[in-house]
Amino acid sequence: MRRLLVLFLLLGFSGIALAEENVWNEETFEYYASIIRQQPDTHSRLIDGCAQRGILKMDSDTKAQIERDSSMSASEATKEVCRRVIKGIASGAVTYEVFRKWANAPDDEKVSFPDYQ
Repeated sequence: MRRLLVLFLLLGFSGIALAEENVWNEETFEYYASIIRQQPDTHSRLIDGCAQRGILKMDSDTKAQIERDSSMSASEATKEVCRRVIKGIASGAVTYEVFRKWANAPDDEKVSFPDYQ
């Protein structure tokens, strides 16, 4: 559930409303990835927007679980996930395959993105 919620947060920065069973396909991912790579001056705004929407969509149980699992506040952890994904996409390290592997991993399987600068 948490991974799916974070996936929705990430998808949210594009303005796309998706049903739970829908995720980006490769063409959509590459389209948004090219925009992210071409516009580094927008990264902080994308990260902030992604994190803000994510916190607003989380229920209190999810927030509490994130805080237990990450030793950060839910807002800090959400912003960090958003930052790593945006910076990873921008650097080319987070490819569609990496993104799909992360998005499709079971909730009980820990999958994280390295700290891309």
